[in-house]
Amino acid sequence: MATGDPQDRIPAYPGVERFVEAFDKLVIQQRRSRSRVPVVLLTEEGAGRAGRRIVGGLRSRLRGRSQVLAPHAYLPALPPGADPPPLELFEQIALQLAESMPVDTGQLRLPGFRLLHSVVTAPAIDGPVEYRHRDLRNHCYDEHRRWSRTANTLWRIGGRDHASGGSVVELLWNFVAGPLCQTLPRWLFGVRSSRRMLGRGRHRRWYAEWARLQRGTPPTDFFRSALDHVPGGEGSDPERLDRVLMHALLADLDGAVRRRRFNPWRMRRTTRFVLLFEEAGALDSRVQRFLRELRSAVEDLRCTSVIAIAAGARSLASRIPDIEAADLAHAGAELELVERQGMRAGQPTGIVVPVSEGPEDDERASYWLGRRPTLVAAARRWGPRTEIAGAALIALLTLGMVAGGLYRPFWGEGDDSCTGQTFLGKDGQCVGVTTGQQTFAQGTNERQVSEVLAQIDRQNGAVDAATRRRDEAAPRHRTVVYIGPFSGGAGADDPVRGGTLPELRGIALAQAHVNALALTSDDRVPVRVLVANAGHLFEDAPAVADSIVQLARRDASIVGAVGLGQSRGSTYSAIRKLDAAGIPMIGTSGTADSLLSQGPHYYQLAPVDSRAAQVMAAFVREAAMVTRPGRAPVKARRVMMVADPKDPYSSGLARSFRAEYRSGPVETLLLGTGGSATGPAGRSYDTMEDFAERVCRVAGGGEPTGVVWTARGSQFVTFLSEYSRMADSCPTVSVLGGDDVTNALLLGQNPWAIFQGLNLYYVSHGEPSRVGGESAQAYLRAYDAQYGRERGVLAKAMRLDGHSPLAWDALCYLSQAIDEAWVGSGKRDGRLDRALVQAVLYQGLGSGGFNGATGRIDAHGVAGGGRLTADKLVAVLHGAPEGASRTALLCGAVTAADIREKWGPGQRYTCPTPAD
Repeated sequence: MATGDPQDRIPAYPGVERFVEAFDKLVIQQRRSRSRVPVVLLTEEGAGRAGRRIVGGLRSRLRGRSQVLAPHAYLPALPPGADPPPLELFEQIALQLAESMPVDTGQLRLPGFRLLHSVVTAPAIDGPVEYRHRDLRNHCYDEHRRWSRTANTLWRIGGRDHASGGSVVELLWNFVAGPLCQTLPRWLFGVRSSRRMLGRGRHRRWYAEWARLQRGTPPTDFFRSALDHVPGGEGSDPERLDRVLMHALLADLDGAVRRRRFNPWRMRRTTRFVLLFEEAGALDSRVQRFLRELRSAVEDLRCTSVIAIAAGARSLASRIPDIEAADLAHAGAELELVERQGMRAGQPTGIVVPVSEGPEDDERASYWLGRRPTLVAAARRWGPRTEIAGAALIALLTLGMVAGGLYRPFWGEGDDSCTGQTFLGKDGQCVGVTTGQQTFAQGTNERQVSEVLAQIDRQNGAVDAATRRRDEAAPRHRTVVYIGPFSGGAGADDPVRGGTLPELRGIALAQAHVNALALTSDDRVPVRVLVANAGHLFEDAPAVADSIVQLARRDASIVGAVGLGQSRGSTYSAIRKLDAAGIPMIGTSGTADSLLSQGPHYYQLAPVDSRAAQVMAAFVREAAMVTRPGRAPVKARRVMMVADPKDPYSSGLARSFRAEYRSGPVETLLLGTGGSATGPAGRSYDTMEDFAERVCRVAGGGEPTGVVWTARGSQFVTFLSEYSRMADSCPTVSVLGGDDVTNALLLGQNPWAIFQGLNLYYVSHGEPSRVGGESAQAYLRAYDAQYGRERGVLAKAMRLDGHSPLAWDALCYLSQAIDEAWVGSGKRDGRLDRALVQAVLYQGLGSGGFNGATGRIDAHGVAGGGRLTADKLVAVLHGAPEGASRTALLCGAVTAADIREKWGPGQRYTCPTPAD
């Protein structure tokens, strides 16, 4: 089924939080205080998608994270000019509502709708007039048997006669059992159907009133009246069919939420039914006709159980009066008034709300949606079966206590789903310090992540067992905390985002490597690894840092942390907290220059953005990176740079590139507005569609144009989706991406499957296959031994990616600092603490730094060192659809004696150096 938005989230448009909050209140409103709710119509000019994104986000809100929170139906947009058959829309809604019933609310039965559906789909009925109603009843009973197990079982027990192909034995059995198992149930079905649809006296049902308005007199038998709705009947025109089916559906939905005292499944139906339409279509489209009938039927029946929201509405005010709302906040205020006071008689049955695609820069809305990403619906502690069993048990206990004169209350306490050092994060998942056995959110990488966590847990157990057997002179183990984002946000297909899985693999492989050496030597210290979930995009990193600090106060074996691999404001806050506690930190894939300014206990391993920008500027200046149909690759004569001013990583990289590229003007395109005063200057684009059109207009011209992408990889995939629609005008695009583009590859998103004309270059954190040193070879042997059997494009991308070797280097780098601190302490276990490890790191490892899998690392802080490697090895890879990327540029220090200073064909170009 189509989705309203690729990310399936509610955009943070201004005022959207008030609209969504009012929507939530109406969905979970108590039955006794409900009134009918006006249909919400989201309108926008042109082919905008703001309404679709809101509707798609509401669907995700109703679906929840692990189970459906409210029954709903979602109708995707139809192709232009398509109009489904009259009954298809009703069938989709009924099916989706039945399938989306929340857990422990029972099956949704729609007897009235099913009955009328059988009527309007019956074949033409011929024969004597006095018998036609009986034939219609028999047809409806045959349809009833398709979904009623009881009726179908009785019919099968009744056997078959000659007309149904039965044998002589079956005929005799049918003669005996048929009247009891077939004829009688069918007659009772007809009686019950007439009573359900017509009622008697003051209990007259909606169909009787509806038929009286159509024909002037109320019917006395439902099936005689229903003959008008059979194809070819007097009343079988499309509008009348819509009207009667709509009344039947709404009446059944109202009845479905009406409580029954002794039905625990019914008692749990506390929410309204929600209908979501991605596109209302043209004025006389099928969905528009449905909405008009819905609004009239809700008013006629005073239906209180349904909420409908439709995007892409083309004004209905020409036929039905509407409430005109100025914006989403105004619409939310109107819905809040309906929730508190109900709808007045004669009040319009629809609210028209103008929306438009725009910058998602409402911080209040972002904060509110981040705190409450899903509907908050009341939930009972016990399921219906448990409640029945509990009621029976209580009755038995009461009888026993009365008989024995005994009474003892029993109290139960709720279980905390987050155990140990974990707690509930902003995205509803457990965050904090975990063991290797912690189970994280479900996702496409969940099994692979669990395997690595189990490996770390086994290695921790081996360290514990080995150190217990060592003599007192040997060093005890020390503990390192890996901090990464293991939880996904609302609607995230993969909760383990980007480079987290390969980083975690690198940590596990490095732990096994250093412990294999440490457990056979008294000069090395074994390392235990704890894993800390910092939440979706590190949004819980500050709180997690506080928990690590508290844990470190109790556990003196904790001597450092690795990870913190995303350049975000929450990451900066976490670094400052850990720095204040004196905990050394080794960064992995974080690249922002400002990371180093957060505290002297943080050390940078990946090339900083200013270093990457030097290399990117040199590549754009010299490389023949632009491809065009039927022509040889040429150098870019025009450069367009894409940046996100709200993202610290993107702003820093873009600003550094502008400073380094001096060969010509750079046109800067900003994704949205906002950001800091020091961020890049350029033209903002509210929608990705407008942004892609601008790139196409320039890149599709006669001047060779290169696109430098400094924004996030997830935004790059969205850009390609929009750009692919313009393939006729712009068959190719040449892009040089920052290191975050690799995250799109690691999530299994093949950019070439989205746009085949892509020519992609991107920066890589490390190239162990090109380094060739001892540590690089050890890493490659360990990785291939563990994961060499994996096949596919994603497996190739993960092996070539720099996240895993960077994580290997980070833990090995910290482990060597711990070893040197151990030797420097005189091999006295009581003196080996965080302060001594920090002193070794600040002074610098050994002599001449550390040769890692990603090149030479010398991140000391004394003697003018900036806690980073100034000439860190940087690679630019040329991507390929099959995942076999090749190295187009390699610059920097492989070892102290091997520094790559040339690149390109014939090594004709000079690598940029930190002094440039």
